[in-house]
Amino acid sequence: MKLWKRVFILTLCLLLTACAPAAETPESPARTEGPAAPADPAGVPPSLAEDEEPTVLTCRVVDGAEDGNLLLAELDEGLYGGTGVYRLNVKDVPVTLDGEAAEPSVLEDGMAVDVAFNGTVLESFPAQLGEVYSVSAWSRGRGRNGGGTMFDLCGLYLQVLDDLWEKDKGLNENVSQIALDLSQAPGELTEGEKLALVHRFGELHGVEAFAATFEELKEQGYLTSEPLGDGAPEGAAFVRWEDGCLFSITPSEDHEGESYSLPTLFFNAEKWRSSLGAYGFYDCSAGWGQVSTWNGYQIGSEMIS
Repeated sequence: MKLWKRVFILTLCLLLTACAPAAETPESPARTEGPAAPADPAGVPPSLAEDEEPTVLTCRVVDGAEDGNLLLAELDEGLYGGTGVYRLNVKDVPVTLDGEAAEPSVLEDGMAVDVAFNGTVLESFPAQLGEVYSVSAWSRGRGRNGGGTMFDLCGLYLQVLDDLWEKDKGLNENVSQIALDLSQAPGELTEGEKLALVHRFGELHGVEAFAATFEELKEQGYLTSEPLGDGAPEGAAFVRWEDGCLFSITPSEDHEGESYSLPTLFFNAEKWRSSLGAYGFYDCSAGWGQVSTWNGYQIGSEMIS
């Protein structure tokens, strides 16, 4: 009897073992298939959504490369038809130079750059971009910074305007407004670059700045006019801007028709406060190498009135 019971129990154990499901082994874990990670040829950070296409804005670095707080003017049509001006701090933004990862310190004033961002813009002035994924730049002589161009023309004009500000400082002392007339400035500045220059010049000197010609200031009531009285030609008047100063850059006509193998610029720069208060740099010149930026400029003559 005992033998029969032992045989029965042994048989029952064998049957239970055969019917039990097989345990998964460590060598064959369950796998979940998913879409492959997209390629990232443009260096866009992983935070870019899988199905998101970044907005790419091509701009000129007008100023601020030295400390990474860039003032940008859009090129081509951009977001505002070529008139957009933006502020962008690149401290924590991935930067590439000629397609290779680089530090923000490689950026230079005058460079053309591509800014990849999420398309959101804060409507301030300068405008501010939303989430920025990358900034791609080219060295001088490459890409949009091709050789034989007036690299950092905005920087040259800022230097000229600053130098003019320091001359006969009484003309711009205690002004609350300044106007810049860059409508005829040689060098083919874009409208965005002109607006960026106006903003930066005012920012540097702590005054409100806007773009205007002499005729526009007169039409809009900024200027006062007093007839000169007896003995003066008919219609002659003393004209002045009580609390402002007009700065302008125009071509130097003395060099019309001349041609040079490398980029060369001739221009005049003036500031005007009244009929008897003005200062000017005349017959100025600046030159560029094949892949270099400007290195100072020369003043042909100076005049005060």
